[in-house]
Amino acid sequence: MPTLSEDKAWEHQAKEFDEHRDSKCRALLWTMRTGKSKTVIDKAEYQFAQGNIEGVIVLAPNGIHLNWLINEIPKWSWPINEYMVFGWETPKRADWDRIVALEVFEAYHDGIRYLTVNMEALSHPDCIKAIRRFKKSCNNKIMLVISEAHHFGHAGAKRTRLARNLGKTAKFITVETGTPILNSPLRAYSIYKILDDLSLGPEFAGDTYGKFDLRYAEYEIDPGATRYQAKRRAYKKLKCYKNLDELRDKMAPWSSVVMREDVGDMPDLLRTERIVVMSEIQRKAYLEMVSRHLVEIGDEMVTAKDGGARVQKLQQILNGYVKDGDNIIDIDSDAPVYRALLEEVGGTLPGKSIVWCRYREDIRRVCAKLRQAGYGVLEFHGGVPTDQREPVRLAFQNDPEYTVLVGQPGAGGEGRDLSAADTVIFFS
Repeated sequence: MPTLSEDKAWEHQAKEFDEHRDSKCRALLWTMRTGKSKTVIDKAEYQFAQGNIEGVIVLAPNGIHLNWLINEIPKWSWPINEYMVFGWETPKRADWDRIVALEVFEAYHDGIRYLTVNMEALSHPDCIKAIRRFKKSCNNKIMLVISEAHHFGHAGAKRTRLARNLGKTAKFITVETGTPILNSPLRAYSIYKILDDLSLGPEFAGDTYGKFDLRYAEYEIDPGATRYQAKRRAYKKLKCYKNLDELRDKMAPWSSVVMREDVGDMPDLLRTERIVVMSEIQRKAYLEMVSRHLVEIGDEMVTAKDGGARVQKLQQILNGYVKDGDNIIDIDSDAPVYRALLEEVGGTLPGKSIVWCRYREDIRRVCAKLRQAGYGVLEFHGGVPTDQREPVRLAFQNDPEYTVLVGQPGAGGEGRDLSAADTVIFFS
């Protein structure tokens, strides 16, 4: 049976549906913009039409769970199935409208129901209670979807344990992520145990992360550690991964891997690097800061925390300032990096650009420079309230007045359609 939206399906989506629509457990390791959401929804709608499920629980990072509610489910749901979606937000005291809306959602039985939950709220008692009530209202016939599953990669995290417990009673489970697990192979343990306790082999059944860790990673002891300290994990450093071919073979039966180059009509990414020379003012400040650090360090070791803070100050100098506590010390407000940024954005016109920054001060300075140059700028970062992020995204996608989106990857770099951009610039 083909998908009902076959005219919109890529070959790899149709193949996954045809071969695995009845598979209980699947992991979609597909890179960004390769259609994970549509594939997940196609399977859910098919299983509902077959009478095998009555509802779907989608666990996703905060904000991305609302993207499922607002964009993905309405876009890809099947015309033959009625549906209702409820995006979880922990209700405030006496928020009767929200409470009534949840009760109406639980009582809806004319079609398939989707409960989208932000993973940060998963351990909240109200959220746990709502999930239990939802499962009961669906007669425990649910499909569990873990979106951006790499966030569930820590074996001991409470939300990972809760997700595993949900998976034990789900009729179908799909985990999806655009972030390759092979960047950190040990995360495969938590993600695949959500699918099935035996997914990585009977030798890792139960709570066996320590055994898994020893099988696929090798550590070395900090040479400065005492005999007693050497027994503690804090004094062990990852030396290398091992037996990765074996791990890949264990994951393979449960997994589908799609890379960007596997999608025939998707254009190649062109990666370029822009070299920017510091101004003389920046160079002097940089060298002064380096020499000060060397004097402070001398022959002594510094902690990772102190070392990171010092490197951070060097990076800030490259962007024309230094942050000292709550104070911003201006080094060069017209640093060459801003002229280079304006040239890159201007070279993209009439297309649109995304500028990713690491620090809030970088965002402030970049936005000021772009607006001063006459560009329509939108901001997308941790300081933008969750309920305002979707309007910002839509404005960037659809409004020609806005040509640049400036933000932090942690807030907008995953799970959202920002395909209006022709260029992505990593500023920090």
